[in-house]
Amino acid sequence: MIRRTLLFTAIAAAGLFCAMGASAAEIKIVNQDVGTGKGLDDPTPAVPVGGNPGTTVGKQALNVFQFAADVWGAVLQSDVTIVNNATFEKLSCDATSGVLGSSGTTYIFYFDNTSTLPPGALRNTWYHSALFDALTKEDGAPGEADIQSQFNGALGSTGCLEGSKWYYGLDGKTPAGSINFLNVVLHEMAHGLGFSGFNSLTTGSPYVGDDGVARPDIYSTFVFNDTQMKKWYDLTPAQRVTAALDDGNLVFTGPTVKAEAPLALGLPDIFRVTAPAGAAGDYQFAQAAFGPLATAANFNGSVVQAAPADACTPFTNAAALSGKTALIDRGTCAFTDKVAAAQAAGAKAVLIANNQAGAITPGGTPTTTITIPTIALSQVDGNKLKANLTGLTGAVGKGTGLAGADAQGNVQLYAPTVLAQGSSFSHYDTRLTPNAIMEYAINQDLMGQIDVDLTPALFKDEGWGLNTTGQLLLTCNTGIPTLVPGGVIIGANVISNAKIIAGDAATLAAYRTGVRGYASTLAGSGLITAGQATSLNACLSDAETQKQYTAWHVAIPDAISLGNNVGLSNQSGAAGSTKVYSLSVPAGAKSLTFRTAGGSGDVSIATQAPGATAFTPVANRTGNAEVFTKATPAQGTWYLQVTGVKAYSGVTVQAVYTQ
Repeated sequence: MIRRTLLFTAIAAAGLFCAMGASAAEIKIVNQDVGTGKGLDDPTPAVPVGGNPGTTVGKQALNVFQFAADVWGAVLQSDVTIVNNATFEKLSCDATSGVLGSSGTTYIFYFDNTSTLPPGALRNTWYHSALFDALTKEDGAPGEADIQSQFNGALGSTGCLEGSKWYYGLDGKTPAGSINFLNVVLHEMAHGLGFSGFNSLTTGSPYVGDDGVARPDIYSTFVFNDTQMKKWYDLTPAQRVTAALDDGNLVFTGPTVKAEAPLALGLPDIFRVTAPAGAAGDYQFAQAAFGPLATAANFNGSVVQAAPADACTPFTNAAALSGKTALIDRGTCAFTDKVAAAQAAGAKAVLIANNQAGAITPGGTPTTTITIPTIALSQVDGNKLKANLTGLTGAVGKGTGLAGADAQGNVQLYAPTVLAQGSSFSHYDTRLTPNAIMEYAINQDLMGQIDVDLTPALFKDEGWGLNTTGQLLLTCNTGIPTLVPGGVIIGANVISNAKIIAGDAATLAAYRTGVRGYASTLAGSGLITAGQATSLNACLSDAETQKQYTAWHVAIPDAISLGNNVGLSNQSGAAGSTKVYSLSVPAGAKSLTFRTAGGSGDVSIATQAPGATAFTPVANRTGNAEVFTKATPAQGTWYLQVTGVKAYSGVTVQAVYTQ
């Protein structure tokens, strides 16, 4: 389960706009775990897995972050670098459930009545920091991060989602009992980029700025309540509180999301009861996050209620459950324990009846392999079945319409009848089928590395520009679209993998072997056409791979990544120690400056240009005020080495390029 806390400071600003074409966004990850030996800095040895070449746990996690950043960066358009702070820490959890991650925009902005308004933007409406910057082509909070993210570093330890662990592969092949870290990072980063509202769901009030004025936010301007037949901000505060709890009737009306819904959504999954007459009908359900998916082939036949109903103590009717679907109440013990007990009794499937209002997605890490399917019904539907047990028979099937959309085709938002702070409102509903990357819970069947479904469509409705033409590898067009309507992102996958492979490859030859092998696998999977495979291979010629390796190779794997014009404070080190920092400089940069300043002690600096194999010292000054400037710097990764002439602390390191 994912819950989240919105992290932002409200800043009112007048935006500037210039009519220049936007490029693919650059998202820089700032590793806040540096020096802790934990999380993204965890030195525990690890075996490369699923296309992730990292050889330590920390490096693998950091690779996933960068992969996610490259995916969203390829999809979205912005001329301003997006900075995402990232860290691992212990988040709320218990043995069977918990918070995987939380993320949000650090600042929000609005266009006042005197602002130059970018096309399509709204006045006096809150925008997430990264989106505001993309619209204005100016950094609204120079030197500050746009997104703050934290992830559960206690996952799998005693008392915290025991038995689970993060899967750091980039291929979507998540082993049973593991949680796909890439899907979680893509999900959380999307919240910071724009997939969230800023209202109080307990009072119904929009977010109030420092000036005391309550303003709408861009996400919520598209929210509509089908019961009251009104837009979110046409409702009174009391009506908004009610609407936030109106399960199945809160929808997103953005025209792009609505237009692409038929491309991303299928027919709804239903449990169709054929007997007795008192219970006959179709019932919507949620698939469990463990065990096989429920289908017509494996979930059919007679239904028998377990005794005891919650299945938390030994069954008194185990023989009656054998070969049948076990109807079990939620509560008292873990979902996985209930299903494991039913499986041991010979049940062929499990139907969980909720014991309270609101939606559930049965989750947890089973202590034994679960081989039978599990679905969950609402409290109302479960009670109806329990009132009609004699001859109760049914099977999983498909209903009509779009799974997760209302009768008008608007996609449903998560609005359980019991408010789930951090989950309600700012997610797609669990009714979406196939499951969506922005549902409140991460499902095992998500393939975020190649499909982010209706999230880009929502971003476009808010004002983001999207890249839908052929994906470039530097200047070479692969002919594979970065994004196609409905959320398939094969082109974004191509550039993200190329950068990962280049970053790890020790030599140009190793990069060529790795990236060409990836291209061959991609073509063999059927994810690209024969023509696209030809275009991609043309972008992997000797000449092109030379350019790519020069631009993307990270020769120093433990370098600390810097964002453009983002100071990294409180740096320290012993006398004689060295730390290395990196900055990706785009083509056409007019100047590059590295500097250190502040603190105590004495440092010296040296730099390394893209393609170079050694550092060049910079003339040293006494103290920590060191500077290096380069006109028209080469495109690619530049490095700064900071050496302690004397022990130092409290030093700020900064890199700035101009375009």
